[in-house]
Amino acid sequence: MSPLTTLGNRKNPPLVFLHGFLGSGQSWLEIARPLSEDYFCILPDLPGHGENINGNLSAPLNFNTLTEWLLYLLDEIPAPKIHLVGYSLGGRAALAFACRYPERILTLTLESASPGITDESERTRRLAEDSARAESILREGMSAFVDKWYRMPLFASLDSHPEKLSAIKESASRNDPRWMAKVVRELSPGAQTPLWDSIANLSFPVSLIAGGKDEKYVQIIQKMAGRIPNAQQVIVPDAGHNVHAEQTEEYISLLQKFLCFKNTSLVE
Repeated sequence: MSPLTTLGNRKNPPLVFLHGFLGSGQSWLEIARPLSEDYFCILPDLPGHGENINGNLSAPLNFNTLTEWLLYLLDEIPAPKIHLVGYSLGGRAALAFACRYPERILTLTLESASPGITDESERTRRLAEDSARAESILREGMSAFVDKWYRMPLFASLDSHPEKLSAIKESASRNDPRWMAKVVRELSPGAQTPLWDSIANLSFPVSLIAGGKDEKYVQIIQKMAGRIPNAQQVIVPDAGHNVHAEQTEEYISLLQKFLCFKNTSLVE
């Protein structure tokens, strides 16, 4: 079984958290601890991240293999039906899994995640950009790459949370550079098949979360909400891309309310 952290009673409903690029299952501990009183919280390391680096570096890594990895993990636990939460890269993985195996999903929460890039020229540009990032990781090492990564405008609002940013960067720098190069290249949004057409078929409750300071993803979740039948969109004003790190208490409250939602029009 892949490396993972679990919290709570196994008899409670399973709540799975998928972290973002450079993260690990431990990235979710602050969110999962209070929720573990009512849910069995499952915090895996995505392939190539944290301690999950025993796979074959030369084997293909794509969203089909990610989906099958998660299916195998859930069958091993076992967790037949789950509440699923994903952030950024983990959100893209969660959405891919939910579209392929909707019968395994109770609710889906996507934070700062997109169904993909539809414009072919933009996909080509992004794949080239991420391939260059992969080369940068191998050439300069993790610490230098992580420092540049978190200087991107996407993460500017984390500067208001220096202690959390420092902890995030320290943890990210411990990743294996060979695997991070593989991940950033092979799981690039430029390499992923867009899921915009598939999301209209999702019938379970979906919560779409973005930070108000992250204008790109605010627009994305608004567009997604117009296509997913049972979706709610939540914009957290004083947050950027990493909402759960920047506004932890509010994020926990949002999850608690959403997971307990019993509107019969949304839940069978």
